[in-house]
Amino acid sequence: MTYISVERSILKVMSCDVRKLSHLRTIGSINEIRFPTNSEDVRDAYIYAEENGLKAFSIGGGSNTLIGHLNKVMLISDRKYEYEWEVSDDILVLSSNHNINYIIMRALQIGLGGLEFLAGIPAHLGGLVFMNAGANGRTISEFVEWIDIVNEDGEKRILRKDIDFGYRKSGISGYITRVCLRLEKGQSSEAIRAQIKHSVLNRKQKQPLSMPNLGCFFKNTEKHSAGYLIEKAGLKSYRIGGAMVSPLHANFLVNAGDAKFEDFVALIERVKGVVQRDFNVLLEEEVRIINE
Repeated sequence: MTYISVERSILKVMSCDVRKLSHLRTIGSINEIRFPTNSEDVRDAYIYAEENGLKAFSIGGGSNTLIGHLNKVMLISDRKYEYEWEVSDDILVLSSNHNINYIIMRALQIGLGGLEFLAGIPAHLGGLVFMNAGANGRTISEFVEWIDIVNEDGEKRILRKDIDFGYRKSGISGYITRVCLRLEKGQSSEAIRAQIKHSVLNRKQKQPLSMPNLGCFFKNTEKHSAGYLIEKAGLKSYRIGGAMVSPLHANFLVNAGDAKFEDFVALIERVKGVVQRDFNVLLEEEVRIINE
Protein backbone atom coordinates (compact mmCIF):
# COMPACT_ATOMS: atom_id res chain seq x y z
CA MET A 1 0.00 0.00 0.00
CA THR A 2 1.10 3.55 -0.66
CA TYR A 3 -0.20 6.14 1.77
CA ILE A 4 -0.35 9.85 0.96
CA SER A 5 -0.62 12.33 3.83
CA VAL A 6 -3.38 14.93 3.67
CA GLU A 7 -4.91 17.22 6.33
CA ARG A 8 -3.58 16.60 9.85
CA SER A 9 -3.41 12.89 10.62
CA ILE A 10 -5.94 11.73 8.05
CA LEU A 11 -4.41 9.43 5.46
CA LYS A 12 -5.59 8.68 1.96
CA VAL A 13 -5.04 5.49 -0.01
CA MET A 14 -5.32 5.89 -3.77
CA SER A 15 -5.74 2.19 -4.47
CA CYS A 16 -4.94 -1.11 -2.75
CA ASP A 17 -6.32 -4.54 -1.99
CA VAL A 18 -8.12 -4.97 1.31
CA ARG A 19 -6.44 -8.08 2.69
CA LYS A 20 -4.95 -6.19 5.63
CA LEU A 21 -8.13 -4.29 6.43
CA SER A 22 -10.51 -7.20 6.99
CA HIS A 23 -10.02 -10.25 9.21
CA LEU A 24 -11.24 -12.34 6.28
CA ARG A 25 -8.15 -11.33 4.24
CA THR A 26 -10.06 -11.30 0.96
CA ILE A 27 -8.82 -9.79 -2.28
CA GLY A 28 -10.73 -6.64 -3.21
CA SER A 29 -9.97 -2.97 -3.86
CA ILE A 30 -10.62 0.50 -2.46
CA ASN A 31 -9.72 4.03 -3.45
CA GLU A 32 -10.45 6.09 -0.30
CA ILE A 33 -9.63 5.37 3.34
CA ARG A 34 -9.09 7.52 6.41
CA PHE A 35 -7.23 6.79 9.63
CA PRO A 36 -8.44 9.50 12.05
CA THR A 37 -6.75 10.08 15.40
CA ASN A 38 -9.50 12.11 17.07
CA SER A 39 -13.15 13.13 16.70
CA GLU A 40 -12.29 16.24 14.68
CA ASP A 41 -10.52 14.06 12.13
CA VAL A 42 -13.58 11.82 11.97
CA ARG A 43 -15.89 14.75 11.28
CA ASP A 44 -13.52 16.02 8.58
CA ALA A 45 -13.64 12.58 6.97
CA TYR A 46 -17.45 12.61 6.88
CA ILE A 47 -17.49 16.11 5.44
CA TYR A 48 -14.96 15.10 2.78
CA ALA A 49 -17.10 12.10 1.85
CA GLU A 50 -20.24 14.22 1.59
CA GLU A 51 -18.50 16.85 -0.56
CA ASN A 52 -17.13 14.20 -2.92
CA GLY A 53 -20.24 12.08 -3.34
CA LEU A 54 -18.98 9.18 -1.24
CA LYS A 55 -20.59 7.07 1.45
CA ALA A 56 -18.58 7.06 4.69
CA PHE A 57 -18.31 3.60 6.18
CA SER A 58 -16.59 2.78 9.48
CA ILE A 59 -14.81 -0.57 9.54
CA GLY A 60 -13.27 -0.32 13.01
CA GLY A 61 -10.80 -3.17 13.31
CA GLY A 62 -12.22 -5.09 10.34
CA SER A 63 -13.47 -8.11 12.29
CA ASN A 64 -17.04 -8.08 10.96
CA THR A 65 -16.87 -6.64 7.44
CA LEU A 66 -16.52 -8.28 4.04
CA ILE A 67 -15.09 -5.66 1.68
CA GLY A 68 -15.44 -5.87 -2.08
CA HIS A 69 -14.49 -3.35 -4.78
CA LEU A 70 -15.21 0.17 -3.58
CA ASN A 71 -15.46 3.23 -5.80
CA LYS A 72 -18.27 5.15 -4.11
CA VAL A 73 -17.37 4.38 -0.50
CA MET A 74 -14.78 5.92 1.82
CA LEU A 75 -13.66 3.63 4.62
CA ILE A 76 -12.81 4.96 8.07
CA SER A 77 -10.51 2.78 10.18
CA ASP A 78 -9.83 3.18 13.91
CA ARG A 79 -6.27 1.85 13.77
CA LYS A 80 -4.64 5.21 14.51
CA TYR A 81 -7.31 6.64 16.81
CA GLU A 82 -6.11 7.96 20.19
CA TYR A 83 -6.72 5.53 23.06
CA GLU A 84 -8.79 6.68 26.03
CA TRP A 85 -9.42 4.87 29.31
CA GLU A 86 -11.13 6.26 32.41
CA VAL A 87 -12.46 4.29 35.35
CA SER A 88 -14.67 5.33 38.27
CA ASP A 89 -15.99 2.59 40.54
CA ASP A 90 -17.77 0.17 38.16
CA ILE A 91 -17.89 2.64 35.24
CA LEU A 92 -15.48 2.51 32.30
CA VAL A 93 -15.31 5.26 29.70
CA LEU A 94 -13.05 4.29 26.84
CA SER A 95 -12.37 4.84 23.18
CA SER A 96 -14.07 2.41 20.85
CA ASN A 97 -10.83 1.13 19.32
CA HIS A 98 -9.89 -0.99 22.34
CA ASN A 99 -9.75 -4.73 21.69
CA ILE A 100 -12.40 -6.49 23.77
CA ASN A 101 -9.90 -8.99 25.22
CA TYR A 102 -7.69 -6.15 26.45
CA ILE A 103 -10.74 -4.58 28.11
CA ILE A 104 -11.71 -7.85 29.79
CA MET A 105 -8.22 -8.50 31.18
CA ARG A 106 -7.61 -4.92 32.32
CA ALA A 107 -11.02 -4.80 33.99
CA LEU A 108 -10.14 -8.02 35.79
CA GLN A 109 -7.12 -6.28 37.32
CA ILE A 110 -9.41 -3.73 38.99
CA GLY A 111 -12.01 -6.25 40.11
CA LEU A 112 -14.59 -5.74 37.37
CA GLY A 113 -16.22 -8.42 35.26
CA GLY A 114 -19.29 -9.23 33.19
CA LEU A 115 -17.86 -9.29 29.68
CA GLU A 116 -16.26 -12.73 29.97
CA PHE A 117 -18.78 -14.23 27.52
CA LEU A 118 -17.03 -12.19 24.79
CA ALA A 119 -13.53 -13.42 25.65
CA GLY A 120 -11.65 -14.76 22.66
CA ILE A 121 -13.45 -12.64 20.06
CA PRO A 122 -10.79 -10.63 18.13
CA ALA A 123 -12.92 -7.47 17.82
CA HIS A 124 -12.88 -3.83 18.82
CA LEU A 125 -15.39 -2.39 21.25
CA GLY A 126 -17.05 -0.05 18.73
CA GLY A 127 -17.87 -2.86 16.32
CA LEU A 128 -19.22 -5.06 19.11
CA VAL A 129 -21.54 -2.29 20.28
CA PHE A 130 -22.61 -1.43 16.72
CA MET A 131 -23.72 -5.03 16.08
CA ASN A 132 -24.78 -5.70 19.69
CA ALA A 133 -22.52 -8.73 19.86
CA GLY A 134 -23.44 -11.52 22.18
CA ALA A 135 -23.07 -15.14 23.19
CA ASN A 136 -24.69 -17.59 25.58
CA GLY A 137 -27.81 -15.48 25.93
CA ARG A 138 -26.01 -12.25 26.83
CA THR A 139 -25.24 -9.15 24.77
CA ILE A 140 -22.90 -6.21 25.19
CA SER A 141 -25.87 -3.82 25.23
CA GLU A 142 -26.53 -4.94 28.82
CA PHE A 143 -23.43 -3.01 29.86
CA VAL A 144 -23.69 0.13 27.71
CA GLU A 145 -24.62 3.37 29.50
CA TRP A 146 -24.02 5.76 26.59
CA ILE A 147 -21.95 6.20 23.46
CA ASP A 148 -20.46 9.17 21.63
CA ILE A 149 -20.77 9.20 17.85
CA VAL A 150 -19.40 11.53 15.18
CA ASN A 151 -20.59 12.34 11.67
CA GLU A 152 -20.59 15.39 9.42
CA ASP A 153 -22.74 17.27 11.97
CA GLY A 154 -20.20 16.83 14.78
CA GLU A 155 -20.15 14.81 17.99
CA LYS A 156 -23.25 13.59 19.81
CA ARG A 157 -23.87 11.57 22.98
CA ILE A 158 -26.59 8.92 22.86
CA LEU A 159 -27.97 7.27 25.99
CA ARG A 160 -28.65 3.56 26.01
CA LYS A 161 -32.42 4.09 26.18
CA ASP A 162 -32.24 5.90 22.86
CA ILE A 163 -30.27 3.19 21.07
CA ASP A 164 -32.33 0.66 19.11
CA PHE A 165 -30.55 -2.44 20.36
CA GLY A 166 -31.85 -5.75 19.06
CA TYR A 167 -30.56 -9.11 17.90
CA ARG A 168 -27.20 -8.28 16.28
CA LYS A 169 -28.23 -4.68 15.58
CA SER A 170 -28.21 -1.27 17.21
CA GLY A 171 -29.53 1.27 14.71
CA ILE A 172 -26.43 3.41 15.37
CA SER A 173 -25.55 5.76 12.53
CA GLY A 174 -22.10 7.34 12.60
CA TYR A 175 -18.62 6.60 13.89
CA ILE A 176 -18.57 5.46 17.52
CA THR A 177 -15.71 7.28 19.24
CA ARG A 178 -16.35 6.57 22.91
CA VAL A 179 -18.33 4.05 24.95
CA CYS A 180 -19.38 4.13 28.60
CA LEU A 181 -19.75 0.70 30.17
CA ARG A 182 -21.09 -0.25 33.60
CA LEU A 183 -19.43 -3.53 34.54
CA GLU A 184 -20.09 -5.97 37.37
CA LYS A 185 -18.22 -6.03 40.64
CA GLY A 186 -18.26 -8.41 43.54
CA GLN A 187 -16.96 -11.58 41.88
CA SER A 188 -13.57 -12.92 42.86
CA SER A 189 -10.76 -12.62 40.34
CA GLU A 190 -10.52 -16.42 40.33
CA ALA A 191 -14.17 -16.73 39.27
CA ILE A 192 -13.73 -14.17 36.50
CA ARG A 193 -10.57 -15.89 35.26
CA ALA A 194 -12.39 -19.22 35.18
CA GLN A 195 -15.17 -17.73 33.05
CA ILE A 196 -12.65 -16.16 30.69
CA LYS A 197 -10.83 -19.47 30.33
CA HIS A 198 -14.10 -21.29 29.66
CA SER A 199 -15.11 -18.83 26.92
CA VAL A 200 -11.72 -18.93 25.21
CA LEU A 201 -11.43 -22.73 25.32
CA ASN A 202 -14.97 -23.13 24.04
CA ARG A 203 -14.18 -20.94 21.03
CA LYS A 204 -10.91 -22.75 20.35
CA GLN A 205 -12.69 -26.11 20.36
CA LYS A 206 -15.72 -25.13 18.30
CA GLN A 207 -14.56 -22.35 15.99
CA PRO A 208 -11.96 -22.29 13.16
CA LEU A 209 -9.74 -19.67 14.78
CA SER A 210 -6.68 -20.76 12.79
CA MET A 211 -8.27 -19.62 9.51
CA PRO A 212 -9.27 -16.07 8.48
CA ASN A 213 -12.96 -15.53 9.28
CA LEU A 214 -15.49 -12.94 10.45
CA GLY A 215 -17.08 -14.98 13.22
CA CYS A 216 -20.61 -16.29 12.80
CA PHE A 217 -21.62 -15.29 9.29
CA PHE A 218 -25.41 -15.65 9.41
CA LYS A 219 -27.95 -14.75 12.07
CA ASN A 220 -29.70 -17.57 13.87
CA THR A 221 -33.38 -18.12 13.14
CA GLU A 222 -36.15 -18.33 15.74
CA LYS A 223 -36.23 -22.13 15.63
CA HIS A 224 -32.70 -23.19 14.68
CA SER A 225 -29.17 -21.89 14.65
CA ALA A 226 -27.80 -20.98 11.25
CA GLY A 227 -24.95 -23.45 11.75
CA TYR A 228 -27.42 -26.29 12.32
CA LEU A 229 -29.31 -25.51 9.10
CA ILE A 230 -26.15 -25.17 7.02
CA GLU A 231 -24.74 -28.42 8.38
CA LYS A 232 -28.02 -30.30 7.83
CA ALA A 233 -28.00 -29.00 4.26
CA GLY A 234 -24.73 -30.89 3.77
CA LEU A 235 -22.63 -27.81 3.19
CA LYS A 236 -19.84 -28.28 5.70
CA SER A 237 -16.50 -28.00 3.83
CA TYR A 238 -18.29 -26.79 0.69
CA ARG A 239 -15.88 -24.58 -1.21
CA ILE A 240 -15.93 -22.07 -4.05
CA GLY A 241 -12.47 -20.83 -4.99
CA GLY A 242 -10.72 -19.83 -1.78
CA ALA A 243 -13.96 -19.40 0.20
CA MET A 244 -15.15 -22.36 2.25
CA VAL A 245 -17.78 -23.35 4.79
CA SER A 246 -15.75 -24.39 7.81
CA PRO A 247 -15.68 -28.15 8.45
CA LEU A 248 -15.53 -27.32 12.18
CA HIS A 249 -18.45 -24.89 12.47
CA ALA A 250 -20.89 -24.52 9.58
CA ASN A 251 -21.78 -20.90 10.38
CA PHE A 252 -18.18 -19.82 9.80
CA LEU A 253 -17.14 -18.99 6.26
CA VAL A 254 -13.36 -19.07 6.07
CA ASN A 255 -10.62 -18.01 3.70
CA ALA A 256 -9.01 -21.29 2.73
CA GLY A 257 -6.39 -19.57 0.60
CA ASP A 258 -6.24 -16.35 -1.46
CA ALA A 259 -10.03 -16.02 -1.56
CA LYS A 260 -11.43 -13.24 -3.69
CA PHE A 261 -14.45 -11.18 -2.73
CA GLU A 262 -16.30 -12.85 -5.61
CA ASP A 263 -15.61 -16.28 -4.10
CA PHE A 264 -17.42 -15.31 -0.92
CA VAL A 265 -20.30 -13.73 -2.79
CA ALA A 266 -20.80 -16.98 -4.71
CA LEU A 267 -20.49 -19.07 -1.53
CA ILE A 268 -22.98 -16.87 0.34
CA GLU A 269 -25.51 -17.21 -2.49
CA ARG A 270 -25.00 -20.97 -2.58
CA VAL A 271 -25.45 -21.41 1.18
CA LYS A 272 -28.56 -19.21 1.31
CA GLY A 273 -30.03 -20.88 -1.76
CA VAL A 274 -29.60 -24.45 -0.50
CA VAL A 275 -30.88 -23.66 3.00
CA GLN A 276 -33.93 -21.90 1.56
CA ARG A 277 -34.59 -24.79 -0.81
CA ASP A 278 -34.26 -27.45 1.90
CA PHE A 279 -35.83 -25.69 4.88
CA ASN A 280 -37.79 -22.75 3.42
CA VAL A 281 -35.64 -20.39 5.52
CA LEU A 282 -33.85 -17.37 4.09
CA LEU A 283 -30.69 -16.77 6.10
CA GLU A 284 -29.69 -13.20 6.87
CA GLU A 285 -26.06 -12.14 7.06
CA GLU A 286 -24.73 -11.15 10.47
CA VAL A 287 -21.61 -9.60 8.96
CA ARG A 288 -21.58 -6.37 6.95
CA ILE A 289 -20.91 -6.58 3.22
CA ILE A 290 -19.91 -3.51 1.21
CA ASN A 291 -19.31 -3.46 -2.52
CA GLU A 292 -20.11 -0.29 -4.47
